[in-house]
Amino acid sequence: MTKRALLIGINKYLIPGADLRGCVNDVTDLSAALTEFSGFKKRDLAVLTDKAATRKAIVAGIQTLVKASKKGDVALLHYSGHGSNVPDDESRRDEADGRDEILCPSDLNWDDPLRDDWLRDTLDGVAAGVHLAVIMDCCHSGTNTRALEPPDAPVKPRYLPSPWGIAGAESGRGIPKDVASELRRSTRAARRARDIVEADIPEVLITGCRDTQTSADAFIEGRFNGALTFGLIQAIRASQGRLTYRELHQRASAVLKKRKFQQVPQLESRRAQFDLPVFSV
Repeated sequence: MTKRALLIGINKYLIPGADLRGCVNDVTDLSAALTEFSGFKKRDLAVLTDKAATRKAIVAGIQTLVKASKKGDVALLHYSGHGSNVPDDESRRDEADGRDEILCPSDLNWDDPLRDDWLRDTLDGVAAGVHLAVIMDCCHSGTNTRALEPPDAPVKPRYLPSPWGIAGAESGRGIPKDVASELRRSTRAARRARDIVEADIPEVLITGCRDTQTSADAFIEGRFNGALTFGLIQAIRASQGRLTYRELHQRASAVLKKRKFQQVPQLESRRAQFDLPVFSV
């Protein structure tokens, strides 16, 4: 059995005013926790940060992670950076008023975004018997945010308003509220009702917040981190990695609540995986 991980952290963006502060720290801290408590070897950790985390590199890295993982292996994808949304890809769906969630590589091109329906298709191709975990420490729908925070703000949302969103807000027209999620196959109603949600996906998915919240890039204990990643690492270290995904979610949520973060992580998977040991088979 091999445990592999692709860890992506992006502080520096080519878009002016879009920089974050805690994403590279997230990658560094999670790398240490994985090797210390979860049985990952450094040679099996692939890392993409800042300028190296281009669209091309992220696509190649995720494809390599999925293709290299065989039955009995553990695979982990961690993304720490901005999320956003763009007008729906009509070649996939007929949602004229909808929007697709996207990840934001360092060289984000709004005309060629990295849509989560591509990510969904890629993750669905993982081999049977691979234990796949995905952590998304970012915002997508961004329903509470229409402007970037100043660079010295103690807390910044990991949401990057798209040109269409900015134009809509400035014109007073607004933008469509319906943001489609291919990555999360649970319904929005189910996610509003609870934060541990059964969904027919091959991976265990941990996302940073509810649909109505934003994920924080925050100053915590003297340095910047993503609130979600900080909470997860605190939970892993406190238990020395011996906990289930359900327990990881509960303990990380408690860490964030204690520190006055409003965001609540969400856990989605097939029911049988909620009580599996974290990053194990």
